[in-house]
Amino acid sequence: MPFVATSNPTARRESIDSVLAKNLVAARVIAGMTQHDLANAAGVSRATVAQLETGYSDPRLSTVVDLARALEVSPLVLLAGVPEVDAIATLSQGTNGKGVNVSKGDLIRLSDYVASGLLKDRVRAARLGATVARGGSEVSRSIAVTAGLFSATLPARGTAVGAELGRLLEERIVP
Repeated sequence: MPFVATSNPTARRESIDSVLAKNLVAARVIAGMTQHDLANAAGVSRATVAQLETGYSDPRLSTVVDLARALEVSPLVLLAGVPEVDAIATLSQGTNGKGVNVSKGDLIRLSDYVASGLLKDRVRAARLGATVARGGSEVSRSIAVTAGLFSATLPARGTAVGAELGRLLEERIVP
């Protein structure tokens, strides 16, 4: 199913299984982990990770929490779809984005990747967003993953908002 634009009130909302699947794949790739690595770090089987990444399985909440902890992000990040990212971006309007600047060329690439609706392009968008958020400096995994996932969801504002949210969550949540 393609991404749902929140400006269209009649558009169908993407299923939570689909949101989790896409976010989990992208987060794992940004974190530089294989399915096996993530499974070991989260204390679940590789088959569980594979099933979740395809949207085949309906996980327990504790499994989502364990996966998020292994990826060093908030479970909120793994479950955030277009409406949630858009709402968070709206709340953060007027903030400075902590110095994250997305070039016009990167914004075009992000938008093209997201518009394709393909999982491999969503992962590309997430990787690009994480790279932009790093901006040549060392940032934590949670900031890079959050910025990457938000970039792949909302290209125009997602990178800066995701980096900012990643920093805020990192300050408040002990992994």
